[in-house]
Amino acid sequence: MANFRYQVIDANGKMSEGIVEATSIGEASRKLKSDGKYIASLSLDKGSSVLNMEIGSPKLKTQDLVIISRQLASLLSAGITVVRSLDMLYQQLESKKAKKCIGEIYEAVQSGRSLSEAFKEQRGVIPNIMISMISAGEESGRLDEVMERLAEHFAKDAKLKNKISSALVYPKILAGLTFAVSFGLLTFLVPKIGETIKDLGGDLPALTKGLLKLSESLRTYWYIYIAVIGLVIYGFTLWKNSEKGAEIWSKIMLKMPVVGKATRMNASARFTRTVSTLLKSGISVLQAVEITEKSLDNVILEKKLSQARIEIRKGSSLSRAIRDITEFPPMIYAMVSIGEESGTLDTILQKAADYFEDEADAATSKMVSALEPVMIIIMAIIVGTVVGGIAMPIFTMAQYII
Repeated sequence: MANFRYQVIDANGKMSEGIVEATSIGEASRKLKSDGKYIASLSLDKGSSVLNMEIGSPKLKTQDLVIISRQLASLLSAGITVVRSLDMLYQQLESKKAKKCIGEIYEAVQSGRSLSEAFKEQRGVIPNIMISMISAGEESGRLDEVMERLAEHFAKDAKLKNKISSALVYPKILAGLTFAVSFGLLTFLVPKIGETIKDLGGDLPALTKGLLKLSESLRTYWYIYIAVIGLVIYGFTLWKNSEKGAEIWSKIMLKMPVVGKATRMNASARFTRTVSTLLKSGISVLQAVEITEKSLDNVILEKKLSQARIEIRKGSSLSRAIRDITEFPPMIYAMVSIGEESGTLDTILQKAADYFEDEADAATSKMVSALEPVMIIIMAIIVGTVVGGIAMPIFTMAQYII
C-alpha cells in the first residue's frame, strides 16, 4: 500500500486536500470518485524527508523511456484502454522519477485530457521526440505501433550510449588509480622517508624537498585543495553551459583528433535514426529536423540544423538543406538524396543509421585505444616522479648506513 496526496472539489465547489491510502494511483482515483468528488490533482506522497528530495536532471533516463514505450505498446496492442494501461504501467515501474511522471500523466488523462496533451505537460521530463510521435500516433490511430517504434528507437539509443560508457571505463580506472597511488605515496610514504633521512643527518635532494612540501600542504590544507577542485569543476560546468562556452566546447569536440571522428559519427547516427523514426510515424520533414536539433548534444550542429530547417521552410529539399553541414559525412547527403528521389527516405535513413552506429562504435573503440597509452604515460610520469623522489633519498640513506 502507498499514500497518495490529493486535491478534490466537491459538489458545492469546495476544494479540500489530504492523503488516501491505496495499492495504485488507479485505486486511489476510484476511491475519491466514489464519493462524487472531482479530482484536481493526485500524486504519490513522498513525504518531506531529505532522502526523498529529487537530485539531478528531471529528465527520465533512456532505459526508463524504453520500459515505458515497450510496456505501453504491449498493453495498447492487447486492446487495453489508455487509462488502464497507464495504471498498470505505474504499478510496474521502479524508478521514482518515471513513476511520478506516469502518475501525473494518468491523472491528466483521468481529468479528460488526451494522452498527447498529458505528455506535453511533461515537457522537460519527456523528450520532444516522444511527445511529437504520441501526438502523431493519436491522430493516425496507430498509437501502439508508434509506441513500439519509440521503444526500438530508445533501445538503440541506449545501446549506443552504453557502448561509449563501457569503452571509457578503463581510462577512468587508470585515472582513478593514478590519483589514488600518487595521493597515497605523497601522504604516507614520502613524509616517513623524509623524516628518516633527516634523523640520519642526511641532506634531502631538491625533488624530495619539493615532494615533502607538497605532501605537507596536502595533509594540512586538504580542504583548500578540495574546494579549489570543486570550484574548477563548477566553473568549467558553468562555462560549458554558457552560450559561448558551449559553442567553443562543441567545436573542440568536433575538431579534436580521434575524438572528433567519434563525435561526428555519433551525431550522424543519432541524426539519421531520429529523423527516420519520426518520418515513419507520419511527422513532416520540417518538424522532424526541428525535433532532431536538440538531440545531437552539440551547439554547432544544432545551429546548422536550425539553418537547414529555415531552408526547408523556404522549399528546399532535405538533402540540399543539409549539404552545408560539413561535419556530417558526404554519405548522408547521397543517401538522403536517393531516399527523396525514390520516396523511401525513412527506410534509407534507417539503413544509414545502422551503418553510422557501427562506424560510431569503431570510432569510439579507436578513441579509447588512443587514449589508453596517453593515460598510461601520464600515470608513469606522475608515479615515476613520486617514486624517484622516494628512491633518491633511499640511496642517500644507504651511504650513511654504510
